[in-house]
Amino acid sequence: ASRQPASLLRVGLAQVNPRVGDIAANLDMVAHYVALAEEAGCDLVAFPELTLSGYPPEDLVLKAGFVADNRAALEKVAARTGRCAVVVGFVDVADDERVAQTSARPARLFNAAALCMNGAIVGVYHKQLLPNYSVFDEVRYFAPGHDDNTLYDVAGVAVSLSICEDVWVADGPLARQRAAGAQVAININGSPFDRHKGGVRESTVLARAVETGMPVAYVNQVCGQDELVFDGGSFVADAHGRVIARAAQFAEELLVVDVPVGLTRGASPSGAASARIAETLNELDQVLAALALGTRDYVRKNGFTDVVIGLSGGIDSALVAAVAVEALGAQHVHGVSMPS
Repeated sequence: ASRQPASLLRVGLAQVNPRVGDIAANLDMVAHYVALAEEAGCDLVAFPELTLSGYPPEDLVLKAGFVADNRAALEKVAARTGRCAVVVGFVDVADDERVAQTSARPARLFNAAALCMNGAIVGVYHKQLLPNYSVFDEVRYFAPGHDDNTLYDVAGVAVSLSICEDVWVADGPLARQRAAGAQVAININGSPFDRHKGGVRESTVLARAVETGMPVAYVNQVCGQDELVFDGGSFVADAHGRVIARAAQFAEELLVVDVPVGLTRGASPSGAASARIAETLNELDQVLAALALGTRDYVRKNGFTDVVIGLSGGIDSALVAAVAVEALGAQHVHGVSMPS
C-alpha cells in the first residue's frame, strides 16, 4: 500500500572512499555500509557514482574483463539485498553487446546506477548528460542514456534515479521524472573538490528541488584519485529548497535522513528523526583538508607507508612537510636537511 501524504522515506547516503580498479575492496565496502543502513532502519541507501569500479575509472573501462567483473560485483550486491533498497553506481554494457561481446574491448558503455532490492536488480539508469569539459572526458568512454522516467516503489514512495550532471540542467531529467510522478529524486555523484564549488553544488540542487517540488538526495564520494580530490559534502534538499541534512566534508560517513514526502510549505513531518547539518569548512581549512586527503590516498592506495621530504629551509618544503604530517602522521614523514 502506498504511504499517505506527508510520509517519510528513511534514506542513507553512503559517503564512501572507493578504490579505482579494486572491485573486490569496493564490493566489501558496499556490503559494510549496506549493513549499517539496514541497522539504521533505512528504506534506501545510495552510493556515489561508479562506486563498484571506482571513479574515475578512465581507460580501465576499455578492458572487457574489468567491465564484466564490475557487473558480477553488482549481481553480488543485489543477491544480498532485502527490503532496504540499494542504489549503486557501476559501468554497464548495452544489452545486445553484453551477449554478443567478442572483442577484448566493450563497444557501448554507460555510466550507470542500479537499484537493487529483495535479492534482485530491479532497474538500471544510464546517465543522460555526459560532462566533457575541465577534468571530465566522459564522452570518450560512455554513451549517453536516453530519457528514463522509470520510477521505483520504495516503501510506498515513487523514487527516481539520476547521476551527477543530470541534476545541473533546469527542465532536464529531474523535471521529466517529476512529471512522471516521482516523489523523491536520488542523485549519485563523483564531484571533484573546487574551493568555489561547494556553494554552487548546493544552490544548483536546491534550485532543482524548488523547480520540481520534490526532495533531492545528493550523495558524493570522498577520496583522492591521482590529481583529483572528492570532498563529500553529501546533503538532502527538501521540496522547498532547504538543506535538511548535510554530511561533513572530507570524511567518510553514512548520513541517515528521514526525507519528508508530500509536505506542504511550513509543515513538519511527524516522527522524523532530526538529521545533522554539518557546517561547511572555511576556505583555508577546505584547501588544507583537500591537500591532506589527496596526499593520504595517493600514498596509501599505492601501497606506501612513509614519505621522505627534502627540507631546504624554505617555506615551500616546510609547507609540504606540514601537509604530509597532516595526511600521514609525523611517524611516517622523514625529513632530509638540504641546506643551500
